[in-house]
Amino acid sequence: MTVVLITLKPRFRCGCSNAVELGARLGAGLLALVLGAGCASPTPKRPSARPAQPTPTASPSAAPAPATHTVSRAPAKPKAQFEAVVEAVEMTPIKLEPKTWTDFTVLEAVPHGARVKKGDLLVRFDAQKLKEQISDLEQDQAVTALNLELAQFELENLEKSTPLKLEAARRAQRNAAEDLAYFERMGRAQREKSAQFNVKSAEQRLESAREELKQLEKMYKADDLTEETEEIILKRQKFAVESAEFSLETTRQQTDWTLKTSIPREAETLKATKLDQDLALALAEQTLPRNLTKKRYDVEKLKREEKKAAKRLADLKADLALMEVRAPRDGLVYYGACENGKWPNAAAVAKKLLPQAKITPNEVFLTILNPDRLVLRAVLQEADLGKVKPGMQGEAVPVAMPETKLPVKLEELGWIPLPGGGFDARLSIQPPPELRLMPGMNCKVSLGPVQKSEALLVPKEAVFTEAGQSVVYVLKPNGQTEKRSVKTGEPEGNLLTVTEGLSEGEKVLLQKPAP
Repeated sequence: MTVVLITLKPRFRCGCSNAVELGARLGAGLLALVLGAGCASPTPKRPSARPAQPTPTASPSAAPAPATHTVSRAPAKPKAQFEAVVEAVEMTPIKLEPKTWTDFTVLEAVPHGARVKKGDLLVRFDAQKLKEQISDLEQDQAVTALNLELAQFELENLEKSTPLKLEAARRAQRNAAEDLAYFERMGRAQREKSAQFNVKSAEQRLESAREELKQLEKMYKADDLTEETEEIILKRQKFAVESAEFSLETTRQQTDWTLKTSIPREAETLKATKLDQDLALALAEQTLPRNLTKKRYDVEKLKREEKKAAKRLADLKADLALMEVRAPRDGLVYYGACENGKWPNAAAVAKKLLPQAKITPNEVFLTILNPDRLVLRAVLQEADLGKVKPGMQGEAVPVAMPETKLPVKLEELGWIPLPGGGFDARLSIQPPPELRLMPGMNCKVSLGPVQKSEALLVPKEAVFTEAGQSVVYVLKPNGQTEKRSVKTGEPEGNLLTVTEGLSEGEKVLLQKPAP
């Protein structure tokens, strides 16, 4: 049997699918030719009249076929794809909301991820300073109550005595004014007249005494002998004269003192007394009512202070109950607060829950959640809003279990942008108990039916920019190239989508042909 090998060299390189088909056809033809030759009767070989001619080969200078790509459509994909986070449906955030106390120093705390029962101890804080302050306030409260009681007694006394004091001040001022007016009207003149009359009286008494002595001496001289009784009478009268002389001298001195000193001093005293009483009355009228008003305010202030102290004491006693935080429900303990399914402050809270660290009031530092009821929480971009709607179903693939697919359903879709960007979405999910899907885990979600794409794909290197337009070079079946303008869309990896200018199955050059 003679086997003839036929070598075919194509003029151009075909695409993968066309090349395989052509090879299959050529292989089938060669196989039929060989089989046909083997089954035929052998015939004697004739000598050739001329030597065999060599088989023509391709010219060494012939150019290699250009690299091409067959235009195909984009692979099928779901309507929307995005990432989601597993979130518990039932979550109870825990934070301290003290009324007064701010020092919450941790003594012990339950570990992250611990399973607790309702009433179990979660965190214990140091309450020693708080207890000391409560004790001090309880003692101060008794002093405050006593001060208030005394102030109320003083106020009651002022309420009664103030009008009396005002009336006494007015009476004293009125008396001083009357005394001065009387003195200036007639009292001074009367005093001066009285003083002068006293001198005159003294002079008259002296004159009378002398005259009487003179008459006695004249009478007793008529007798030759003076009786003892008569001497006694004369002696007595002489003393009366002497006494009258002394009295006159004293009276003149007193009168001089009265006129020059005593009466002017009395005038000054009365004027000063009147001025003092005027000032005292003015002061009383200004201060006594104000003192009464101030005392009323003092009493009211003490009442407010007593009320504030009582409230502060009650607040501190209420804050004392926060020194032991207990679980409000059964569940798992997660550190921090949940935000869109994530726990961004868990690491920071873990440091605050170490012994001797401090928890900030009004900050969620623990969350008790139910791990048996879960949802998926996602933040969709604005470009994906038109692709989905509530009620759409799909599947979720946990990142930790990439071969597991769970059915999901879009339950809620927010249309108000979130503060950090994007739109809130919630999906229902019911994982089997043995899956151990926990809050905080991530999933890749696909929503909507898988649809065949209408977009055509070509490599980025097959599209050239000429004169501001995108062009490709199409390889025609006859081996010729055609320059064609196209419109491109969104990239798909290292491929570009072509919306106009090409058809599926056409071949495009991967390099720009030489001019």
